[in-house]
Amino acid sequence: MQSKVDQPSASSLGDGGKCLVSVSMITYNHEKFIAEAIESIVTQKTGFPFELVIGEDCSTDNTRTICIEYQKKYPDIIRLRLPETNQGMMLNWINNINAGRGKYIALCDGDDYWTDSCKLQKQVDFMEANPDFALCSHPVYTLMCDHLDENIEMERDVLSVEDLVKKDWGLLTASIFFRKDAHKTPDWYYTVKNGDYALQLIVSLSGKIKFLPEYMAVYRLHPDGISSTLKPLNQTAWMTYLLHKFDEYTVHKYRKTIMERIKRMYKVQIYYAKGYRLRKAAAALILFQKLAFINPFLIESLRK
Repeated sequence: MQSKVDQPSASSLGDGGKCLVSVSMITYNHEKFIAEAIESIVTQKTGFPFELVIGEDCSTDNTRTICIEYQKKYPDIIRLRLPETNQGMMLNWINNINAGRGKYIALCDGDDYWTDSCKLQKQVDFMEANPDFALCSHPVYTLMCDHLDENIEMERDVLSVEDLVKKDWGLLTASIFFRKDAHKTPDWYYTVKNGDYALQLIVSLSGKIKFLPEYMAVYRLHPDGISSTLKPLNQTAWMTYLLHKFDEYTVHKYRKTIMERIKRMYKVQIYYAKGYRLRKAAAALILFQKLAFINPFLIESLRK
């Protein structure tokens, strides 16, 4: 079993130095996208120092080579974490965030990118002026098959823990900006599949969430992305597992809202399973939907 403690080598981290924001980017087999992602960050216009920490998880393509080339080009901004063996998404995700030296952490996966060169400055300005907020976000475009779409707007611009649980989708990763000291790492956090959503829930326990109005990033939806590889049955099982662990972590404080979320989730995933003609998955979901009245978390057993 791999250790949860990950200390990057000194040669890969540069010579230290203070920074206000650490941008955390994990990447694996993103050679088609990683250059655009990195460029969108190193060209940020700020009145403060920031760093880009890249966790390159032993890609089988040229992603690592591209990252090394960019680190040489921007040695004062880019720090590389280059493990010798593949860590897996969640261990890489958590270790990379923990490696950040900034007061704030911004997120951008290696297959997404930012569209506003002042994104970091805008988010820092808000968070510095509002210490009671733990996280801020904003709308994000979705790019699929070379077509750019706007995502659903939030009903309001200040969100709570309950709001995150109620939503059938979380805040998109490329928009997330939070106080590093709000990032806790309970044991169950390492075992979930939806790391970005788990992070949002954990951080939201430390303060309010601000949803800024501007579109400032792009989420790239492609066949190799994690959200594209999970079928409706597995998505339901993994999300139920996460909600179960969060329910335990918060000592059932949000249990009623979590139960309502699970009920809605079954309806949505049954609809998709039927739409994609996944008959066995639809039948299993309908069965566990009925059993949810006895134990809403039984479907965890189908995580794959």
